[in-house]
Amino acid sequence: MRLEAVFAKAPRPNAAFVALLYLMLGLADLGFSLLAFRLGVVEANPLLAWMETRGLFIPAKLVLTGVAAALIAVLYSRNRVRPVCWVAVALMAVVDAYHVLGLSAQAGR
Repeated sequence: MRLEAVFAKAPRPNAAFVALLYLMLGLADLGFSLLAFRLGVVEANPLLAWMETRGLFIPAKLVLTGVAAALIAVLYSRNRVRPVCWVAVALMAVVDAYHVLGLSAQAGR
């Protein structure tokens, strides 16, 4: 069987799946960030760091994550936008992996 035939029969993720995946990764990022704050780590994003000083970090993070997930859900059906959606998911996964590595290093001290 040719490789193209295998991929042609493979199920393709729909917009809801990709949006939910992004949402879960974004919520994990929020949780990891809050845990890092408790360990004395400061926010690297200047805008979110400013919002943290004003008690707006959690609402801002929830709104930004929700808006991004909603945009993915709405725009994913357009073939030209799909790669951008997957890049957003991949970047959020990298951010979460970075948090896990950083928190592991902090815990080892």
